[in-house]
Amino acid sequence: MQQQKEKLELGNYWNGYCPECWLKGEKVRMKLNSDDFFECEKSGLQIVLTFPNFFASILKFRGKGKWRSNPDYAHELQRDEILCRQISDKVPFLDSELNIDYAQFKNSEEIERYINDEVEKKIVKKK
Repeated sequence: MQQQKEKLELGNYWNGYCPECWLKGEKVRMKLNSDDFFECEKSGLQIVLTFPNFFASILKFRGKGKWRSNPDYAHELQRDEILCRQISDKVPFLDSELNIDYAQFKNSEEIERYINDEVEKKIVKKK
C-alpha cells in the first residue's frame, strides 16, 4: 500500500522549492532553465523572479525541461521573494500598476487553488 505524503505548509515567501510539490509533501528542486525561469524538475511549474528579492511570480505555463548548461538551483540561495500570481502576459508578468494586493497570495490555499485552476495542466506523455 502506498503511503500518502503529508501536505507541507507553504508560507507567502518562496523557499526555493516547487510550491506545487511542496503542497503535496515533496521537496523538489527548481532549476534555472534556458528562458531564465526557475522550473520544477518534476512538474515543470515555473517561477520568474519578477523583481528579485521582492516578488516571485508563479507562471501559468509550464516549462519543457530545457536547462542551462551550468545548473543553478533556487534553493541554494536565500529566497525571500513574496509569491505572486501571473497577472500579465508580458514580462515581468505583473501589471504596470504593480497591483501587489491582488497579485500576492494570502495563504497556502490560495496558492494551491491558483495552481489547480489557472496553471496549465502537466501533459503526461504515453510511453
